[in-house]
Amino acid sequence: MSTSCDFKLAADLSASCENPSVAGLKNTGYIMNFDDIDFSALTYDETNPNIVKTLALQPGKKAYSMYVPGAKPYTGTNKAMVKGNYRNKFTKTVNVVILDNGPDVCHNIIDQLANGQFVIVLENKFAGAGAKNTFEIYGLEQGMSASTLTDDKYSEETDGGWAATLEETNAPRSGIFLFGESLAATRTALASLVSGS
Repeated sequence: MSTSCDFKLAADLSASCENPSVAGLKNTGYIMNFDDIDFSALTYDETNPNIVKTLALQPGKKAYSMYVPGAKPYTGTNKAMVKGNYRNKFTKTVNVVILDNGPDVCHNIIDQLANGQFVIVLENKFAGAGAKNTFEIYGLEQGMSASTLTDDKYSEETDGGWAATLEETNAPRSGIFLFGESLAATRTALASLVSGS
């Protein structure tokens, strides 16, 4: 058993001319309660621990869909390295707008976001080779929690609704992606998490 981590590059740092990178995220995302994840049922790709093949929830639990309209949904979503004493880690940030307000929204969404921990899956516009880049998971290692929640009644960005920023801090991995046997199978798996089946 190794007692040290051997951090050495294992691939060329180059851009793909055949499959160029594309910026941005798609409009639909998925959010679930961190405690509802069935961590014992998580399966990872045998050759790459940054790919989750199976994301499962505890019995009776479900995920919730998110939809942010516009050409630049989830603007401000990013990942950044944080320098550590012994090992560098990452802060992952997801920005969401909830274009609604009222007692049900406050009770079922805002109050819960204010105090809970979550896992979010977003769809990148850049699918990458074999579509393995398509779905990215935020919060799987440390959970995401709200750092800001604001309701500006005159905001042109939210039309009087809510703006939320959720953060995962001290994540050891820079990115975790969800990909089953195929892109279609991954989409079906996400749909089943939302339906609770």
